[in-house]
Amino acid sequence: MTIKKTFIVLAVGLAFMVFGSFSFAVEGGTKIPLMATKMHPGAMGTAMISDYNINIQANGLKANAVYTAWFVNMKPKKNETGAGDPPYMFKTDSMGSGIYSGKLSESPFGKWQMLMIVLHPNGDPSDMKNMVGALSARLKSSQY
Repeated sequence: MTIKKTFIVLAVGLAFMVFGSFSFAVEGGTKIPLMATKMHPGAMGTAMISDYNINIQANGLKANAVYTAWFVNMKPKKNETGAGDPPYMFKTDSMGSGIYSGKLSESPFGKWQMLMIVLHPNGDPSDMKNMVGALSARLKSSQY
């Protein structure tokens, strides 16, 4: 087998391991499409949420940037909590793709109205004043 063929076989095997482990982690969850905001028109992604886990895959985001994931209620008053494990962040790669996984203490369905992914332009995930919305999804009272 040539070096090129060996490299391709190894790359495909590695891809199956990475995506296979992601699939295993979210088995039994609810798949929710993430919609782009006006500030990130080319972005798209998917969230998989189970009672105790959240997994997000996104692309079309700003390259090499810091994003965080939040559960949000807009009414009757706006409040939010981080989705998963503090600091609720992931960093995109040079192509603007990112993966985030976290544990949940309880199901967000029925408690939170939205899932939001936000960009932190200065790279500081604790900077809540300068964050910019990137992706969002409405959470129904019961996704099951």
